[in-house]
Amino acid sequence: MKPDDVDFLGEMVVHLDVTIRRLVIEERELIVKLGAARVEELKEFWNQELTGEEEAEFKRTLDYWEKILIRTWASLSRAHKSRAQVGQTFMKLNSKL
Repeated sequence: MKPDDVDFLGEMVVHLDVTIRRLVIEERELIVKLGAARVEELKEFWNQELTGEEEAEFKRTLDYWEKILIRTWASLSRAHKSRAQVGQTFMKLNSKL
């Protein structure tokens, strides 16, 4: 791998770490705003533990902040997956050296 590629991956790691920290803070703030009981219901929805009918009804009840929390969870999931992939790439590079 070229040095520029390694530099890019290093910058990507830093960016992803900053993004993850920001999203975790946002998640905590939203959880406080929404309350523990509603967050548990949202987790059931997020984890796809509801029946089709329950899910359809639940979607109709979502407010703005609840949708933002779900979006935050989706962003966190993508950021963690990307961070893991970059880490695996670095580990593969190190094993070849």
